[in-house]
Amino acid sequence: MEVQLLDCTLRDGGYVNNWEFGGDGIEKIIGALLISGIDFIECGFLKPQGLSGTSLFDGIFCGENPVFNYIQNFSGAKFTLMLNAGEYNVDEILDTNIPHNVYIRIAFRKNLMERALADAEKLVTKGVNVFVNPMFTNIYSVGELDYLINRVNKINPYAFCITDTAGGLRKAEAVKLAKYVDSRLNPNIRLDFHSHNNLNLSLENAKVLTGLKLMRGLILDCCVAGMGRGAGNLDTVKISEWLKKYNNKPLKDMANRELSLIYKQSPWGVSYALYQSGRLFCHPDYALRLEKSNVKQSEYKRILASIPEEFKYKYDETCLIKNIQWSAARQG
Repeated sequence: MEVQLLDCTLRDGGYVNNWEFGGDGIEKIIGALLISGIDFIECGFLKPQGLSGTSLFDGIFCGENPVFNYIQNFSGAKFTLMLNAGEYNVDEILDTNIPHNVYIRIAFRKNLMERALADAEKLVTKGVNVFVNPMFTNIYSVGELDYLINRVNKINPYAFCITDTAGGLRKAEAVKLAKYVDSRLNPNIRLDFHSHNNLNLSLENAKVLTGLKLMRGLILDCCVAGMGRGAGNLDTVKISEWLKKYNNKPLKDMANRELSLIYKQSPWGVSYALYQSGRLFCHPDYALRLEKSNVKQSEYKRILASIPEEFKYKYDETCLIKNIQWSAARQG
């Protein structure tokens, strides 16, 4: 079973610094990843309004921040761009000749599944390599997951992603979900795994998944230094060291030069609040907001556990405030 790495420092890591890496910084990060031999490099987000100097792109060839400026000299490498279903109109890029080495990843919440699948089908029909990334994959019921996989099989994208958005999957749960998807997915569709490190299990989950005898190639999403919102992500350096087939020195040097400065201003990593949000499969923004409040740490678990199911997976400020007020009233 082939195991590959997809580094999304410029995309998922961008939540930390509002994607403001600067043009020079973007090129340095991409350069280090190219030298290291990382299999896929995610350049950033496709957004309706790209911003120069950021990893937010409004198009591939033209516009405020064209991706092609960064990748045109590396035709042998593989680059990805992510879009959130409902935020970006794929028709904007359907008329362009998307390079063979640019892969589009479509992320979506359950309520936007049909929109995401329609976008994926448009792109696949055009010959584009597409990743289908359902957020909070673990909350799908068996029936919902079967329906999604059947639809995906008909579209036949490049990869299907198990997305642990809350960072709450333990090893046994990650293995069970991966095996289930593997048993139902077309054999030519690769399996991608995207984790968040709320329970400090991203590395261990990645290791155990590489030991499975899947019927397909496995892709692991990761970020240099684990850079990412809240608890962060699987660390590219750590997993690449464990796999022993990448050149880690450029990644370590780049992290020390570029990312350490960002970390000093906006640190990321495991915390008690993020651990609790992971355990309860709540959106991490609830934990980040609690950490900025005057709420006692001893109340975090109770407040997060009281968030209704319909609000757990997308941050709702009003809901959290109500729970904080309830907690304060309870304490008298």
